[in-house]
Amino acid sequence: MKATKNQMVLITVCVWFIGIYGCAATHQNLFGWKENLVREIVTGSKMIDTKKGPIEYTINGESGPYLVIMHGGPGGYDQTAAFFSDMFGKGFRILSWSRPGYIRTPLEVGKTYEDQADAAVALMDALGIDHAAVLGYSAGGPPAIYFAARYPERTWALILECAVTQKYTINPKNLLERIYFNFLMFNDSFVWASNILGELAPSMIAMSTIEMESSLDNHQTVKLVNDIMHDEQRVKMLKDIMKSMSPGEIRKKGMDNDMEQLAKVENLPLSKIKAPTLIIHGTNDADVPQADAELAAQEIPNAQLYLVPEGFHVMALTNSIGLINEKRVTFLKMHTPSIERRENDENSKNESFAITY
Repeated sequence: MKATKNQMVLITVCVWFIGIYGCAATHQNLFGWKENLVREIVTGSKMIDTKKGPIEYTINGESGPYLVIMHGGPGGYDQTAAFFSDMFGKGFRILSWSRPGYIRTPLEVGKTYEDQADAAVALMDALGIDHAAVLGYSAGGPPAIYFAARYPERTWALILECAVTQKYTINPKNLLERIYFNFLMFNDSFVWASNILGELAPSMIAMSTIEMESSLDNHQTVKLVNDIMHDEQRVKMLKDIMKSMSPGEIRKKGMDNDMEQLAKVENLPLSKIKAPTLIIHGTNDADVPQADAELAAQEIPNAQLYLVPEGFHVMALTNSIGLINEKRVTFLKMHTPSIERRENDENSKNESFAITY
C-alpha cells in the first residue's frame, strides 16, 4: 500500500535528519560530494561576456537551427540535460544557459523577466546567433514569453511547457512543497542525503517527487512509480533531476529572485506573440495550474494547446514522455525557417554520402 501524503511528509523529514546526522558522522563525504559536484558543473559549461554581463551557457549539437532553453527553478544550464535530454540528437543545436542568479551567471545580469529576455538576446548576439526557437519551462515561462513578444524577428517558434503565465506562489495546501521550499531545498545535508537515497532507493525519490508535483491518486502514483522503475532511462532522468537542483547554494540567489518575480507576474504580453506556439501542460500538474496553459492558449494568436492526461510538472517522468517529445520535435521541424531547413538537409546529405562512401 502506498504511503499517504502525511506519511510522505514524515519520510521526507526523516531523510533530512538522517542526512544531518549522517554528515556529522561522515563529514568528509558531504564536502567531498559537494566539491566534486561543483567541479563537474563548472567544467560542463562555458562563460561568455555579453553586453548584459557574463553568462554561463552550453550548446548541444553541431548543426541545425537553434533552440534556447529557459530553465525552471531551482535550476541552471544543467537542467536541460536532466529534463530535456530526449531533445538531443534531433537535428537542433540546443542552447542552454543559467538564468541570472543560477550557478555562474550573476543576478545583476537581469533580475526581472523582461531583463532576462534581454540577457538571452545578448547571449545570442555574443554567440553570433540571429534567431532561435525558445522553450520556456515552469518559471522559465515568463522570460520565454517576454523574449517572443519583445523580439518577434528573432523568434521562429515558442514552446511553453508546464509554464507559469500568472501570479505564482507556493501552494499553501501542498505540505510537501512548503516543507521542501521553505526548509530543505538549500540544506546541503538534506540534498546530499537525497542524492544518496536516489542512488540506493530511487523508488522513494520517485514517489516523493510525484506526491509533491502531481495530483495523481494513490493507485496512479503506485503504477507510475513501478513503470519508472522498469525504465532505465527514466530512472537515470530521476537521478539527473536530483543533481540538477544541487548543491543549493549555487542556485539560491536565482531561486530567491524567481520567487520574488513570480509573485509579481501579471498581464504578460501573450497577445503580442507572433511566433508559432505550442503549449504543453499536464492535467495533473500540482505545481502550476492548468489554467495557466489555458490562459496562454486563449491569448496567444493561433497557439496549439496539448494537454497531457495524467501529466504533471516533471514531464520527463510521465508515461507519455515519448509522445510529448514527438510533439515537440514535430512542431519545431514544421516551423523551422526554410533557409535553415535547406542547410540542415545539405548537412544530412553530406553526412549520408560520407557514410556510404
